[in-house]
Amino acid sequence: MTWDISRASCTSITHSGPNSLMSGAKGRSKEPAAWPAIDQLAAVPVRPYVFSEAPSSIAAGSRFVLESRGAVPRPYAPGEAEFFVYPGLLTDNEASQLLSSCSQVLSEEIGSGRGREPDVDGRPAFAVEVARGGNFNKVPALRPLVESVLLPLVRQKLGAATLSSAFLRRFVPEERRFLALHREVRAWAVMSVALQDSSAYTGGLFVQGSGRALDRRFVQLERGGVCLFHHDLHHGVDVQEGSRFELVIHFKDSPQAVSEGTCPWFRKLAEAGDVSGLYGHALALARKGDFLGAKDFLDKACESDDGDALWTAAEWCWDPPLGSSLQESPSAALTLWRRAAELGHGRSRGRYGSVLMQGVPGHVQQDIWEGKRMLRLGFESDDPDATFHLGQALLQDGDRDGATKLMAACAKGHPRACFQVAEMHREGQLQFPQDLQQCLRCTKWAAHQGDPQALSNLGHLLINGVGVIKDEAKAVRLFRHSAKLGAPEGMLNYGLALLRGSGGVKVDYQEALEWAQQSAASGHSLAHQQLSMFFNAAKNPNPPARCAPSSIEELRSLGVRELQNLLRLEGIDFSDCVEKSDLIARAALRLPGVTEPWDAAPEHTLLLEPRRQRAAAAASPSKDEVPTPQASRKEVLPEVFELAD
Repeated sequence: MTWDISRASCTSITHSGPNSLMSGAKGRSKEPAAWPAIDQLAAVPVRPYVFSEAPSSIAAGSRFVLESRGAVPRPYAPGEAEFFVYPGLLTDNEASQLLSSCSQVLSEEIGSGRGREPDVDGRPAFAVEVARGGNFNKVPALRPLVESVLLPLVRQKLGAATLSSAFLRRFVPEERRFLALHREVRAWAVMSVALQDSSAYTGGLFVQGSGRALDRRFVQLERGGVCLFHHDLHHGVDVQEGSRFELVIHFKDSPQAVSEGTCPWFRKLAEAGDVSGLYGHALALARKGDFLGAKDFLDKACESDDGDALWTAAEWCWDPPLGSSLQESPSAALTLWRRAAELGHGRSRGRYGSVLMQGVPGHVQQDIWEGKRMLRLGFESDDPDATFHLGQALLQDGDRDGATKLMAACAKGHPRACFQVAEMHREGQLQFPQDLQQCLRCTKWAAHQGDPQALSNLGHLLINGVGVIKDEAKAVRLFRHSAKLGAPEGMLNYGLALLRGSGGVKVDYQEALEWAQQSAASGHSLAHQQLSMFFNAAKNPNPPARCAPSSIEELRSLGVRELQNLLRLEGIDFSDCVEKSDLIARAALRLPGVTEPWDAAPEHTLLLEPRRQRAAAAASPSKDEVPTPQASRKEVLPEVFELAD
């Protein structure tokens, strides 16, 4: 049995005309109060890590660089976790070439619907693997740098090491802005390579030695700078302004571990009683499907009061993994979350508080006072989930500070918070200014992270041309994604598109009826009202089915006009296609077995700024100086979306 407590209930609205806006609180003020901009709601100040020792010079392959050593306490175990910083290990040209090559690969992945695999916090990573083992086919320029510079440095500092994988991750507006505090559980050592100067963003990589967010310290890395650390370092990323691109490289301790996908170092540490080793080995066994063995080591880590282990054990008790044969135990989950919360684990505070706020009949007694207290502690730990649920709870009590909490969670990229803030800007709730552009931005931000209702809302505004250029084909694609993800609004809207042939889709009365029935079964009132229309349409025969090409050879046999008609019927834009080969390539995207293109996030132009003389720039910026991304261009707003509260 699974209880979904991670989402707030929303009232759904589907499109029936240009003026069909979402339901929700209609309270508006003639004189809107001033609210801070989302980008101004930084929960934690950016305080740089200050190294206590002077840097020393070491060799990295054939290069000589300065090394600074830092250390922070291990939150749940004695001792410290150390890390090393190497400024300028890669040259400007090397970093720029890597950024250009890797970004092209990542953009292609995101544009085709990939690159959104869950990260450590369960949200889309917006990352792409560019190397695995000895395979550098995606980015050949990375091979000489790894083999001649980076890998020798890791072996010199930490001992035997083998490249496991490398991936590019980006933190840009309307995608990912925050990566929660965590430690690596799939790598023996990790190297973070900065591909931009720190002037391109505010925040960046941080280290933290406790559950207190105010203990967070940011590691300042310029372009080509490298941070190297072991698996036991608690770290994360918080980009409060601008855009950040980083190359993250994972190393394992032997070629055998890379080829077999194992983590033998965790077993050695576990046998020695190391808490980090117990937790890491438990997760390694779980990835291999040995949940019973994993549970034994996880319980030992819990006995040592490891906050991450307590969180994972509670999740397994609340909702056992598929195929694990573990038993549900809500009471045990609550006990584990409570203990982790007492130790300062931010995610546990948010999870425990939200469970208490809602309660589960027959299993968890509702405790609003204690739930709010836990959510406030989670907010102080800078946990986006806790911040979102606290905002919801305060708004239900009529406290306008709840809107500020929602905006703070939105600034971290929390999908549901982005959705709620978009609604407040669209409806003018709580004296928010009615700002369609801000509504667009936040709705698309939620949609890019796969929020079903936001996807449907984006489609609604597109199909009606509200604030954006009307694009029925793109809207229908969003409805299809939303429907497949289970949003009642998306189901009904996609059914209406199939009923009417909107966006160039083939009319299919029977499939339209099926989607409308699913929407009605989910409790959508408008779907109930319109079911008779779908039933009446389904009694009539569908239009004759057209023959759809199933191979590239069939596409080549068609003429230019036939290809254009095919693309038009599929709702695919071909206005930029010049030659027949362009039309064939565009039509090939819809061949059977080909991944359907996702509406990609807005691409952010890479501004490779020359290095600045900081003192001169601070005194009198030169007129020839290249502006920062924030100052040089306005933020590009998305051109898509639909509506559901």
